[in-house]
Amino acid sequence: MLEMMKRIAIVRFAAGVAIGAFALILPTAAMCIYDAVPLDGAWEMAYMPEGWVSAACPEIHGVRIECAVPGCWEDMVPRLRTAGMTDEFKPNPQYQRQTLPLGDGAKDLTSPGVSGCFVYRRMVRIDRTNGAFLGFDCVRNKVRVWVNGKFIDSHEGFSTPFEIGIPDGLLKSGDNEIVLAVSNDPCVGYNGREVCGLTTRALFASTGGIEGKLELRFAKSPLSDVYVTTAKDLKSFTVHVAGWDKCTASTFGYEILDGVRVVAQGEADGDFTLSADGMCFWSPESPKRYELVLKTAGGEYRQRFGIRRFVADGEKLRLNGEFVYLRGVTEHCYFPKTVHLPRDLAYYRMITDKRKELGFNFVRFHTFVPPEEYLYATDELGMLVHLESPNFVTLDEYQDIVAFARRHPSVVIYCTGNETTIDDRAETYLEAVAGIVHDGTDALFTPMSAMRGVEYMLGKEEIAESPFRHNPARMKRLAAFCDFFTSYQLGATSYDSLNGAAASEVDGWGDAYCNKPRVSHEICINGSFPDVSLETEYPEGSPIVASGVFSEIRRQLASNGVDDRAETYMRNSSEWSRRIRKFTFEKVRSMRRTTGYDFLGDINTHWHTFGYFVGMMDEFYRLKPGEDVENVRRYNSAAVLVSDLGSCFNVHAGERKPVALSISNFASLAPGAALRLSLVRCDDGKTVWREERNVGDVQCGDVTTLGTFDVAFPAANRPCKYILHASFEGRRVSASNEWETYAFPRVAAMPAQKNLHVVENISEGDLLAAMARGERVLLLGAGPFKSMPTTYQIGIAGRPNRNYATVVKRDHPSLAGLPNDGYCGWQFRWLMEGGAAVQLEGGIPFDPVVEIVASDKFLVRRAALFEYQVGAGRLVVCSFKFGDGDPAAEWLKNQLVRYAASDAFQPTQSLSHEQLRNVIEAPALLPGKDRNRATNPNDPSSHRRNIEGNIR
Repeated sequence: MLEMMKRIAIVRFAAGVAIGAFALILPTAAMCIYDAVPLDGAWEMAYMPEGWVSAACPEIHGVRIECAVPGCWEDMVPRLRTAGMTDEFKPNPQYQRQTLPLGDGAKDLTSPGVSGCFVYRRMVRIDRTNGAFLGFDCVRNKVRVWVNGKFIDSHEGFSTPFEIGIPDGLLKSGDNEIVLAVSNDPCVGYNGREVCGLTTRALFASTGGIEGKLELRFAKSPLSDVYVTTAKDLKSFTVHVAGWDKCTASTFGYEILDGVRVVAQGEADGDFTLSADGMCFWSPESPKRYELVLKTAGGEYRQRFGIRRFVADGEKLRLNGEFVYLRGVTEHCYFPKTVHLPRDLAYYRMITDKRKELGFNFVRFHTFVPPEEYLYATDELGMLVHLESPNFVTLDEYQDIVAFARRHPSVVIYCTGNETTIDDRAETYLEAVAGIVHDGTDALFTPMSAMRGVEYMLGKEEIAESPFRHNPARMKRLAAFCDFFTSYQLGATSYDSLNGAAASEVDGWGDAYCNKPRVSHEICINGSFPDVSLETEYPEGSPIVASGVFSEIRRQLASNGVDDRAETYMRNSSEWSRRIRKFTFEKVRSMRRTTGYDFLGDINTHWHTFGYFVGMMDEFYRLKPGEDVENVRRYNSAAVLVSDLGSCFNVHAGERKPVALSISNFASLAPGAALRLSLVRCDDGKTVWREERNVGDVQCGDVTTLGTFDVAFPAANRPCKYILHASFEGRRVSASNEWETYAFPRVAAMPAQKNLHVVENISEGDLLAAMARGERVLLLGAGPFKSMPTTYQIGIAGRPNRNYATVVKRDHPSLAGLPNDGYCGWQFRWLMEGGAAVQLEGGIPFDPVVEIVASDKFLVRRAALFEYQVGAGRLVVCSFKFGDGDPAAEWLKNQLVRYAASDAFQPTQSLSHEQLRNVIEAPALLPGKDRNRATNPNDPSSHRRNIEGNIR
């Protein structure tokens, strides 16, 4: 009986909790039917910085804390002090307040925290004494339990609720003493590795305390576990009932309710199977749930469930027999107002609603197990769930995770962690975990999010060079017990989405993945310049704000004299980021052998690299400037139109450009489809070209080529911006998309100008001499200045490398006629690729024509187009890349020559010859190399040497 009580339970319900105008049944982590004595509220507490190692019950002389449970220690410090606790709390040893600039990697954000152990003591008056157990929602990270002075048991792990049984005869009628020793020392997982996930790594295990409910419970029924699985052929579903075999009664009654209507009823003596005929299936589009009622002598047990089956079919995935494309987000466990996991169902409903509004149907929980309220919201509103355990959990804890999560129809994928190395020991562990998932659920198993040691960062095992460097033997062994792979894809859809491997090349890697379905890992990872005004929306005293994540950025802006540009940087950065994001989504959707993605990320999430401004939304779930729901759904829906434009959006005016269109259709069969294209000039809204054609029947579950169109761009003597609109209609399927394009008139090379020196490079001495002679110089390159290479691939979130925004002076005569919105859109794509950003430090005036904004972590004043009056001379510098037949580069070079030779060339800012010399000779301010690609160097558990030991 004791062993049964200690097991985690999964489908367990207490009484209804009033929410709004109706009673909402939420599961609990206790036995299915029980009486409970709440133990929330006041406890006597004492602090022990070094923990409690003896089995003897500690004698504490603590202080009474009114709201000790639930509570996290770092939040309780003011109450502990007010109550009279004078201990010097041991802080989180990993804590540091970050300072900028950071030329290399940034540490993960940490909290000061409280490290060590607290002992809790409480007297409980009861009448019943047998069949008792303690039910915990969550303890971080370990707990030891004594009842009436006798040691009972201990528990390690923070991922799921758990129970600790109390032997019969130990409790007595009347007052009983319960003592708990809670430690936040790291848990030890398989092979001696520290268990590490986003609820711990982000705070470096500094979180401690008892979270959620704590109850003394008395079982009224032997039921311990109830969950539902659906047959692969979708013809039936099975209700699994554990614990009943230990009951003396032979049967229990059951009902299946659809609202108040009974759709099935009967009696059973254990697991029972029912026909799915006439039942509705659960899906993100229609999250239908039924209610299961089990009737026993001890009372009724109720659970909501969905009928659904998620399977791999070749290189595709199917839900309820229909093809499905996973359009997911990476949930990084970042909660700006609470820091810790909220227990607020309304909040999780808001999150899930927002994601569904934006077209997502899938969420990957990055190395943490969400609380019951979160999974209730994904069940209720319809969001597929990829449940990823913390790194290195034991097999016993993984069994608990599966038992906790499998009652939820939304949970369809399990995996073991993120970006840790798969070696021989890990492979043995993964096979055992796959067995737990396959034996105990109807869900799928993927081994690791990004398979380090198999598809990148390879060891010394046998390596194949084709079609890319990978470990084929290990891949084949993994494929034998894994259902699909979550693939890093060598950064081609994340770090290097713009310039990395093309979609067709990534498709060609499918055979190396043993023809299993592939979901692309953490696509985008695009950074954006911070919105420092968000600091005011955090609660007063927030440890996140105290870390300096906002104040340090403001200090850098002020020290560079650009604090008045913060909002412009943020807005322009958001415009750049959304372009790369749309490009990346469409790149993935054009891959025929990739069947989904998890997107990093939907919101800013600052645990990683101290300020991770990665979101399409801010951390309060508001879309960033320039983005809107309609645009997101163009590239993030069941059916998405894609083109072969790639990132080549510049053409010559008067030419016809062939554009091939395809549709990634995972919505439905689209019979008798039609495709319409139109080209609209932006300055007057006029449609200058259109075409329509029938494309026939379009199948579901594939990328289908729709045809090539010769798009006619009108002749013009000035650059023009256009929007190419495309719409698809196939009865049950519709999709639309659009792409900005730019047409530039063909220009002849400008002849030499008598009053102007045009040079692609020049020495410091020659430049200073020219200025001393009062000459005009147009420098088409970085010349003698310190510079940093530019690319149109926006900087990776959280890192000090690359650039995060651009600012264009729209009214400057050097750019007269160039369509722009105050930042570098796609018309600058090839100008920036292979160009340079010139460093303009040294206290000189700074107001360039085109500013290239560096990372907030390493803010250096740089520009790609700027001018100065230097004594009697005049200098204009453009360090963009010219050449390669880019129509924008041809036009801009011509325009700059015209400008620099004209009377309009009148720089408003002046430098002395000495100032120019100082700028040229100043030391280069360059960030270090990015060391953080598909691994986190801040994660201490990922660098520890394996310790010999049993994988349990």
